[in-house]
Formats: sequence, C-alpha cells, structure tokens
Amino acid sequence: MTPPPLDVRYIADALPDPDTDLAFLLDDVAWDDRMHARRTASFGVPYNYSGQYYDPAAMPPRITAIAARAAEYAGHPFNNCLANLYETGDNTMGFHQDSYDGLVPESAIAIVSLGATRPLVFRSLDKAHRTELALEHGSLLLMTEATQRAWSHGVPRRASTGRRVSLTFRRFTDSGGA
Repeated sequence: MTPPPLDVRYIADALPDPDTDLAFLLDDVAWDDRMHARRTASFGVPYNYSGQYYDPAAMPPRITAIAARAAEYAGHPFNNCLANLYETGDNTMGFHQDSYDGLVPESAIAIVSLGATRPLVFRSLDKAHRTELALEHGSLLLMTEATQRAWSHGVPRRASTGRRVSLTFRRFTDSGGA
C-alpha cells in the first residue's frame, strides 16, 4: 500500500546569517545533558519531550528572530523551540512521529538546521517506503500534521560528520506542551 504523500516544504538558505546564529547557539546556550543521544535546550512555553520536562524559558532575541523567520514561511507564529545539539555524526535521533498533543491543530512543525549537513530520513509506517532529505546549514523544513500521522522520521548516525544544531519550532495551545 502506498502511504499518503510526504507533506513537507524545504527552504534552502532560509536564514540571513546562519553562521552567526550557529555561533550564538554553540557559545551562549546552556545545553541540557539528560538525553543520551544528543544535548537539548528548550525555549518558550513549557515542554514535555521524550520523558524530559522543560520549564518555560524566555527565547533569547536571536532565537526569537529565527522563530519569526520560520513563522513567515509557516504562516503562523511559534511559541516553543526545542534545540538539539549533535556534536558528531555519532549523535542521532531514532525514528519517531512528533506528537500533536497540545499543538494548535493544523500548525506546522519547523526544523531549522545549522552546521553540518545531516540527512533527515522519512519512513512510511509500514516501513515499505523511505525518502531522505539533506538538511543543509541555514535551511528550514516545514512538516504538517498529516506527515506526522503517516510517516516517521529520524536522523541516522553518519561517521565523520561535524557539529550540527537543529531548532525545532512548535505552536502549542496556551497551556504549552506540559
């Protein structure tokens, strides 16, 4: 059976100054080490992610500006940013579907990529179909709820790959993702 189409939109060079954005994230963010596969940080409304609770935290101006840029493409604002730091190609994210519990219905999830290019692999739920997108430095990927319901996605291990930061923006209802 063929899965529904992969409903994503990829915008290369979405950010005006990705080098400065990356330097800020690497130098000024207090990263959380509770996740085994990568380091994380959360900004905006509270977020309960993969068994980890993140308290509400103000978005720094640079992240607020990136969120505003992503909102231009998505057509709606975002109120949470989960940042993921992949120090090397050994840092991964397993196949998963992002939950829409607590998200504004029909809102997009945005992924901004900074640093080393890494693939984001999409796999149909029956595991019969697979596609890969290379997420490049300064790019933006928008994913819909329909994609989350029909496909899983992950970031596989890639030997000798450099440091990468992904910023994943969501639009939660007023209560946040707690």
